[in-house]
Amino acid sequence: MRHVTISKIGSIRLKIFLLGTNITTGGAQKVLLDLAKWFFNQGIDVTAAFFYDRDNLYEEWKSQNSFPIICLDAWSNSDNKIQRFARLAKGWFKLLKNLKHGEYSGILTFTHDSNLLGLPAAWLAGVPIRYGSHHVRYPSLSKFRILLHRLIINSRIATGLIAVSGFTKEQAVEEGVSDNKIKIIYNGIDPQLFSQKCTSESQPISDKDKFIILSVGRLVEQKGHAYLIDSASKVLETFPNATFYLAGDGPLFNSYKSKINDLGLSGRFVLLGNRDDIPKLLADSDLFVFPSLYEGLPISLLEALASGVPVICSAIPAVSDIICDGQNGKLVPVRDSKALAKGIIEVLCSETLRTKFSINGRKLVEERFSISNMGYNYKKLFEVIY
Repeated sequence: MRHVTISKIGSIRLKIFLLGTNITTGGAQKVLLDLAKWFFNQGIDVTAAFFYDRDNLYEEWKSQNSFPIICLDAWSNSDNKIQRFARLAKGWFKLLKNLKHGEYSGILTFTHDSNLLGLPAAWLAGVPIRYGSHHVRYPSLSKFRILLHRLIINSRIATGLIAVSGFTKEQAVEEGVSDNKIKIIYNGIDPQLFSQKCTSESQPISDKDKFIILSVGRLVEQKGHAYLIDSASKVLETFPNATFYLAGDGPLFNSYKSKINDLGLSGRFVLLGNRDDIPKLLADSDLFVFPSLYEGLPISLLEALASGVPVICSAIPAVSDIICDGQNGKLVPVRDSKALAKGIIEVLCSETLRTKFSINGRKLVEERFSISNMGYNYKKLFEVIY
Protein backbone atom coordinates (compact mmCIF):
# COMPACT_ATOMS: atom_id res chain seq x y z
CA MET A 1 0.00 0.00 0.00
CA ARG A 2 1.41 3.40 -1.03
CA HIS A 3 2.37 5.98 1.58
CA VAL A 4 1.15 9.51 0.90
CA THR A 5 2.69 12.47 2.65
CA ILE A 6 -0.12 14.79 3.73
CA SER A 7 1.91 17.96 3.35
CA LYS A 8 2.34 17.23 -0.38
CA ILE A 9 -1.32 16.76 -1.23
CA GLY A 10 -2.10 20.09 -2.84
CA SER A 11 -2.57 22.73 -0.18
CA ILE A 12 -3.53 20.23 2.54
CA ARG A 13 -1.49 20.49 5.72
CA LEU A 14 -1.40 18.54 8.95
CA LYS A 15 -4.29 19.16 11.31
CA ILE A 16 -3.81 17.49 14.69
CA PHE A 17 -6.15 17.09 17.66
CA LEU A 18 -4.59 16.60 21.12
CA LEU A 19 -6.94 15.34 23.83
CA GLY A 20 -6.26 15.35 27.58
CA THR A 21 -8.43 14.36 30.52
CA ASN A 22 -8.45 17.45 32.73
CA ILE A 23 -7.11 20.97 32.93
CA THR A 24 -4.67 21.08 35.83
CA THR A 25 -0.99 21.66 36.58
CA GLY A 26 0.27 18.15 35.86
CA GLY A 27 3.04 16.51 33.85
CA ALA A 28 0.81 15.04 31.14
CA GLN A 29 -0.92 18.40 30.69
CA LYS A 30 2.43 20.16 30.36
CA VAL A 31 3.58 17.68 27.72
CA LEU A 32 0.32 18.18 25.81
CA LEU A 33 0.58 21.98 25.85
CA ASP A 34 4.30 22.00 25.02
CA LEU A 35 3.70 19.65 22.10
CA ALA A 36 0.80 21.79 20.89
CA LYS A 37 3.02 24.90 21.02
CA TRP A 38 5.74 23.10 19.10
CA PHE A 39 3.27 21.96 16.42
CA PHE A 40 1.85 25.49 16.17
CA ASN A 41 5.32 26.99 15.77
CA GLN A 42 5.98 24.49 12.98
CA GLY A 43 2.98 25.81 11.07
CA ILE A 44 0.80 22.82 11.92
CA ASP A 45 -2.90 23.35 12.59
CA VAL A 46 -3.34 22.05 16.15
CA THR A 47 -6.20 22.00 18.64
CA ALA A 48 -5.91 21.02 22.32
CA ALA A 49 -8.98 19.72 24.14
CA PHE A 50 -9.75 18.51 27.65
CA PHE A 51 -12.75 16.74 29.13
CA TYR A 52 -13.05 19.08 32.10
CA ASP A 53 -11.44 21.99 33.94
CA ARG A 54 -10.38 20.66 37.33
CA ASP A 55 -8.48 23.72 38.58
CA ASN A 56 -10.37 26.58 36.87
CA LEU A 57 -7.47 27.31 34.52
CA TYR A 58 -9.36 27.14 31.21
CA GLU A 59 -9.70 30.88 30.58
CA GLU A 60 -6.09 31.49 31.63
CA TRP A 61 -4.78 28.77 29.30
CA LYS A 62 -6.85 30.14 26.41
CA SER A 63 -5.42 33.61 26.90
CA GLN A 64 -1.84 32.34 27.15
CA ASN A 65 -1.83 30.21 23.98
CA SER A 66 -2.23 31.03 20.28
CA PHE A 67 -3.78 27.70 19.30
CA PRO A 68 -7.41 26.76 20.08
CA ILE A 69 -8.12 25.13 23.45
CA ILE A 70 -11.46 23.42 24.03
CA CYS A 71 -13.05 22.39 27.34
CA LEU A 72 -15.73 19.75 26.75
CA ASP A 73 -17.24 20.26 30.24
CA ALA A 74 -17.76 16.51 30.44
CA TRP A 75 -17.28 16.01 34.18
CA SER A 76 -17.98 17.63 37.54
CA ASN A 77 -17.13 16.21 40.94
CA SER A 78 -20.16 17.95 42.41
CA ASP A 79 -22.64 16.02 40.22
CA ASN A 80 -24.45 12.88 41.36
CA LYS A 81 -24.06 9.65 39.37
CA ILE A 82 -26.93 10.36 36.96
CA GLN A 83 -25.75 13.93 36.37
CA ARG A 84 -22.19 12.72 35.80
CA PHE A 85 -23.32 10.19 33.19
CA ALA A 86 -25.44 12.80 31.42
CA ARG A 87 -22.63 15.36 31.47
CA LEU A 88 -20.08 12.81 30.23
CA ALA A 89 -22.37 11.70 27.40
CA LYS A 90 -22.98 15.30 26.37
CA GLY A 91 -19.26 16.05 26.42
CA TRP A 92 -18.45 12.91 24.43
CA PHE A 93 -20.95 13.78 21.71
CA LYS A 94 -19.53 17.31 21.62
CA LEU A 95 -16.12 15.74 21.04
CA LEU A 96 -17.51 13.48 18.31
CA LYS A 97 -19.12 16.44 16.55
CA ASN A 98 -15.92 18.46 16.72
CA LEU A 99 -13.88 15.60 15.28
CA LYS A 100 -16.40 14.92 12.49
CA HIS A 101 -16.42 18.51 11.28
CA GLY A 102 -12.77 19.29 11.95
CA GLU A 103 -11.26 17.18 9.13
CA TYR A 104 -8.28 16.29 11.33
CA SER A 105 -5.30 14.35 10.01
CA GLY A 106 -4.86 12.62 13.33
CA ILE A 107 -5.51 12.54 17.05
CA LEU A 108 -3.23 11.91 20.03
CA THR A 109 -4.92 11.17 23.34
CA PHE A 110 -3.25 11.43 26.77
CA THR A 111 -3.86 9.07 29.73
CA HIS A 112 -5.98 5.93 29.89
CA ASP A 113 -9.26 7.81 30.31
CA SER A 114 -8.79 10.04 27.27
CA ASN A 115 -7.65 6.98 25.30
CA LEU A 116 -10.82 5.13 26.30
CA LEU A 117 -13.13 7.98 25.33
CA GLY A 118 -11.24 9.79 22.60
CA LEU A 119 -10.02 7.00 20.35
CA PRO A 120 -13.49 5.47 19.70
CA ALA A 121 -14.85 8.96 18.99
CA ALA A 122 -12.05 9.64 16.52
CA TRP A 123 -12.61 6.25 14.85
CA LEU A 124 -16.33 6.92 14.45
CA ALA A 125 -15.55 10.43 13.14
CA GLY A 126 -13.24 9.01 10.47
CA VAL A 127 -10.00 10.56 11.76
CA PRO A 128 -7.40 8.55 9.79
CA ILE A 129 -4.55 8.36 12.35
CA ARG A 130 -5.45 7.61 15.98
CA TYR A 131 -2.78 7.26 18.66
CA GLY A 132 -3.26 6.88 22.37
CA SER A 133 -0.48 7.39 24.89
CA HIS A 134 0.64 5.69 28.09
CA HIS A 135 2.19 8.05 30.67
CA VAL A 136 1.82 5.82 33.73
CA ARG A 137 -0.66 3.32 35.15
CA TYR A 138 -2.14 4.70 38.35
CA PRO A 139 -2.88 2.20 41.16
CA SER A 140 -6.52 3.37 41.21
CA LEU A 141 -7.10 2.15 37.64
CA SER A 142 -9.67 -0.65 37.77
CA LYS A 143 -9.23 -4.05 36.11
CA PHE A 144 -12.26 -3.35 33.94
CA ARG A 145 -10.78 -0.11 32.57
CA ILE A 146 -7.46 -1.86 31.94
CA LEU A 147 -9.31 -4.61 30.03
CA LEU A 148 -11.34 -2.12 28.01
CA HIS A 149 -8.21 -0.09 27.28
CA ARG A 150 -6.39 -3.20 26.02
CA LEU A 151 -9.29 -4.15 23.74
CA ILE A 152 -9.45 -0.66 22.21
CA ILE A 153 -5.70 -0.31 21.64
CA ASN A 154 -5.37 -3.80 20.13
CA SER A 155 -8.32 -3.24 17.79
CA ARG A 156 -8.68 -1.23 14.57
CA ILE A 157 -9.96 1.65 16.68
CA ALA A 158 -6.37 2.64 17.53
CA THR A 159 -3.50 3.09 15.10
CA GLY A 160 -1.16 2.51 18.02
CA LEU A 161 -0.06 3.46 21.52
CA ILE A 162 2.78 5.80 22.45
CA ALA A 163 4.73 4.87 25.58
CA VAL A 164 6.68 7.80 27.02
CA SER A 165 9.43 5.57 28.46
CA GLY A 166 10.69 2.01 28.45
CA PHE A 167 8.95 1.51 31.79
CA THR A 168 5.54 2.61 30.51
CA LYS A 169 5.96 0.30 27.52
CA GLU A 170 6.56 -2.57 29.95
CA GLN A 171 3.41 -1.55 31.82
CA ALA A 172 1.39 -1.51 28.60
CA VAL A 173 2.64 -4.98 27.64
CA GLU A 174 1.74 -6.22 31.14
CA GLU A 175 -1.76 -4.85 30.54
CA GLY A 176 -2.01 -6.99 27.42
CA VAL A 177 -1.34 -4.41 24.71
CA SER A 178 0.32 -5.99 21.67
CA ASP A 179 4.00 -5.14 21.46
CA ASN A 180 3.75 -4.34 17.75
CA LYS A 181 1.22 -1.57 18.46
CA ILE A 182 3.53 0.28 20.87
CA LYS A 183 6.07 2.96 19.99
CA ILE A 184 8.31 4.75 22.49
CA ILE A 185 8.57 8.54 22.25
CA TYR A 186 10.26 10.17 25.21
CA ASN A 187 8.77 13.27 26.77
CA GLY A 188 10.77 16.40 26.00
CA ILE A 189 11.31 19.95 27.23
CA ASP A 190 12.88 23.11 25.83
CA PRO A 191 16.41 23.22 27.34
CA GLN A 192 16.68 26.92 26.46
CA LEU A 193 14.04 27.73 29.07
CA PHE A 194 16.12 26.17 31.82
CA SER A 195 19.57 27.56 32.47
CA GLN A 196 21.65 28.58 35.45
CA LYS A 197 21.99 31.94 33.72
CA CYS A 198 18.23 32.47 33.87
CA THR A 199 17.39 36.18 33.80
CA SER A 200 13.90 36.01 35.29
CA GLU A 201 12.80 39.14 37.16
CA SER A 202 11.17 37.05 39.89
CA GLN A 203 12.58 37.27 43.39
CA PRO A 204 15.20 34.63 44.28
CA ILE A 205 14.39 32.17 47.03
CA SER A 206 17.91 32.02 48.41
CA ASP A 207 21.04 33.85 49.36
CA LYS A 208 24.54 32.77 48.44
CA ASP A 209 25.48 31.62 51.95
CA LYS A 210 22.98 28.77 52.10
CA PHE A 211 22.51 25.39 50.48
CA ILE A 212 19.15 25.51 48.71
CA ILE A 213 17.38 22.17 48.25
CA LEU A 214 14.38 22.28 45.90
CA SER A 215 11.61 19.85 45.04
CA VAL A 216 8.76 20.50 42.60
CA GLY A 217 5.51 18.62 42.20
CA ARG A 218 1.83 18.32 43.04
CA LEU A 219 1.31 17.71 46.76
CA VAL A 220 -0.10 14.20 46.59
CA GLU A 221 1.11 10.92 48.09
CA GLN A 222 2.53 9.71 44.76
CA LYS A 223 5.22 12.41 44.74
CA GLY A 224 6.79 11.15 47.99
CA HIS A 225 7.33 14.58 49.57
CA ALA A 226 6.53 13.18 53.03
CA TYR A 227 9.83 11.26 52.89
CA LEU A 228 11.69 14.42 51.95
CA ILE A 229 10.18 16.24 54.94
CA ASP A 230 11.22 13.33 57.20
CA SER A 231 14.78 13.48 55.83
CA ALA A 232 15.23 17.21 56.49
CA SER A 233 16.16 17.04 60.20
CA LYS A 234 19.05 14.66 59.53
CA VAL A 235 20.35 16.83 56.68
CA LEU A 236 20.16 19.95 58.86
CA GLU A 237 22.37 18.30 61.48
CA THR A 238 25.22 18.31 58.93
CA PHE A 239 24.20 21.44 57.03
CA PRO A 240 22.43 23.77 59.50
CA ASN A 241 22.32 26.57 56.92
CA ALA A 242 20.46 24.43 54.38
CA THR A 243 16.89 25.34 53.46
CA PHE A 244 14.34 23.11 51.75
CA TYR A 245 11.79 24.55 49.32
CA LEU A 246 8.83 22.67 47.89
CA ALA A 247 7.01 24.24 44.93
CA GLY A 248 3.54 22.94 44.21
CA ASP A 249 0.04 22.68 45.59
CA GLY A 250 -2.43 19.92 46.19
CA PRO A 251 -4.66 18.19 48.73
CA LEU A 252 -1.78 17.47 51.14
CA PHE A 253 -0.66 21.10 51.49
CA ASN A 254 -2.14 21.61 54.97
CA SER A 255 -1.08 18.15 56.11
CA TYR A 256 2.52 18.82 55.07
CA LYS A 257 2.43 22.24 56.70
CA SER A 258 1.38 20.66 60.01
CA LYS A 259 4.03 17.96 59.65
CA ILE A 260 6.72 20.58 59.09
CA ASN A 261 5.63 22.49 62.19
CA ASP A 262 5.44 19.33 64.30
CA LEU A 263 9.02 18.42 63.33
CA GLY A 264 10.27 21.88 64.23
CA LEU A 265 11.24 22.63 60.64
CA SER A 266 9.35 25.90 60.29
CA GLY A 267 11.53 28.32 58.33
CA ARG A 268 13.86 25.50 57.23
CA PHE A 269 11.31 23.70 55.06
CA VAL A 270 9.19 26.15 53.07
CA LEU A 271 6.06 25.34 51.07
CA LEU A 272 5.98 27.76 48.14
CA GLY A 273 2.63 26.77 46.64
CA ASN A 274 2.19 26.88 42.88
CA ARG A 275 4.88 28.91 41.13
CA ASP A 276 5.13 30.05 37.51
CA ASP A 277 8.87 30.80 37.76
CA ILE A 278 10.25 27.26 38.07
CA PRO A 279 13.28 28.00 35.82
CA LYS A 280 14.29 30.79 38.21
CA LEU A 281 13.80 28.60 41.28
CA LEU A 282 15.95 25.91 39.71
CA ALA A 283 18.64 28.45 38.85
CA ASP A 284 18.76 29.52 42.51
CA SER A 285 19.05 25.95 43.82
CA ASP A 286 22.04 23.83 44.78
CA LEU A 287 20.25 20.48 44.67
CA PHE A 288 17.00 19.14 43.24
CA VAL A 289 15.32 16.24 45.03
CA PHE A 290 12.76 14.00 43.32
CA PRO A 291 11.37 11.48 45.88
CA SER A 292 8.44 10.18 43.81
CA LEU A 293 6.95 6.72 44.41
CA TYR A 294 6.06 6.07 40.75
CA GLU A 295 6.08 7.98 37.45
CA GLY A 296 5.96 7.57 33.69
CA LEU A 297 8.70 9.95 32.54
CA PRO A 298 8.92 12.89 34.99
CA ILE A 299 8.98 16.35 33.44
CA SER A 300 10.17 18.16 36.59
CA LEU A 301 13.22 15.89 36.71
CA LEU A 302 14.07 16.72 33.10
CA GLU A 303 13.70 20.43 33.86
CA ALA A 304 16.11 20.16 36.78
CA LEU A 305 18.66 18.32 34.65
CA ALA A 306 18.31 20.92 31.89
CA SER A 307 18.96 23.64 34.45
CA GLY A 308 22.27 22.10 35.39
CA VAL A 309 21.10 21.48 38.95
CA PRO A 310 22.50 18.29 40.54
CA VAL A 311 19.69 15.81 41.20
CA ILE A 312 18.95 13.04 43.64
CA CYS A 313 15.89 10.88 43.12
CA SER A 314 14.17 7.71 44.22
CA ALA A 315 15.17 4.64 42.24
CA ILE A 316 11.82 4.07 40.53
CA PRO A 317 11.75 2.16 37.21
CA ALA A 318 10.71 5.23 35.22
CA VAL A 319 13.98 7.09 35.86
CA SER A 320 16.14 4.27 34.47
CA ASP A 321 15.80 5.95 31.05
CA ILE A 322 17.14 9.19 32.55
CA ILE A 323 19.45 8.75 35.54
CA CYS A 324 22.67 6.73 35.54
CA ASP A 325 23.55 6.51 39.23
CA GLY A 326 26.76 8.36 40.01
CA GLN A 327 27.05 9.82 36.51
CA ASN A 328 24.28 12.37 36.09
CA GLY A 329 22.46 11.97 39.39
CA LYS A 330 22.15 10.05 42.63
CA LEU A 331 19.59 7.26 43.12
CA VAL A 332 18.25 6.22 46.54
CA PRO A 333 15.73 3.55 47.59
CA VAL A 334 12.04 4.44 47.35
CA ARG A 335 10.13 5.34 50.55
CA ASP A 336 13.36 5.54 52.59
CA SER A 337 13.84 8.90 54.31
CA LYS A 338 17.09 7.82 56.00
CA ALA A 339 18.65 6.81 52.68
CA LEU A 340 17.36 10.02 51.13
CA ALA A 341 19.01 12.11 53.86
CA LYS A 342 22.26 10.19 53.47
CA GLY A 343 22.19 10.74 49.70
CA ILE A 344 21.51 14.47 50.06
CA ILE A 345 24.39 14.85 52.51
CA GLU A 346 26.72 12.91 50.22
CA VAL A 347 25.98 15.12 47.22
CA LEU A 348 26.15 18.36 49.19
CA CYS A 349 29.52 17.32 50.64
CA SER A 350 31.10 16.93 47.19
CA GLU A 351 31.42 19.90 44.87
CA THR A 352 33.14 17.60 42.36
CA LEU A 353 30.11 15.31 42.32
CA ARG A 354 27.70 18.21 41.95
CA THR A 355 29.67 19.63 39.03
CA LYS A 356 29.74 16.22 37.34
CA PHE A 357 25.98 15.76 37.74
CA SER A 358 25.34 19.29 36.48
CA ILE A 359 27.34 18.92 33.26
CA ASN A 360 26.16 15.40 32.41
CA GLY A 361 22.53 16.12 33.26
CA ARG A 362 22.17 19.08 30.93
CA LYS A 363 24.00 17.25 28.15
CA LEU A 364 21.59 14.31 28.43
CA VAL A 365 18.50 16.50 28.07
CA GLU A 366 19.93 18.35 25.07
CA GLU A 367 20.76 15.08 23.31
CA ARG A 368 17.77 12.87 24.17
CA PHE A 369 14.92 14.75 25.85
CA SER A 370 14.48 18.01 23.98
CA ILE A 371 11.11 19.31 22.80
CA SER A 372 12.43 19.20 19.23
CA ASN A 373 13.20 15.48 19.44
CA MET A 374 9.78 14.79 20.90
CA GLY A 375 7.98 17.02 18.41
CA TYR A 376 9.63 15.59 15.30
CA ASN A 377 8.96 12.04 16.45
CA TYR A 378 5.26 12.82 16.96
CA LYS A 379 5.11 14.71 13.69
CA LYS A 380 6.32 11.60 11.83
CA LEU A 381 3.30 9.68 13.13
CA PHE A 382 0.90 12.03 11.39
CA GLU A 383 2.80 12.87 8.19
CA VAL A 384 1.86 9.66 6.44
CA ILE A 385 -1.59 8.25 5.70
CA TYR A 386 -2.42 5.07 3.84
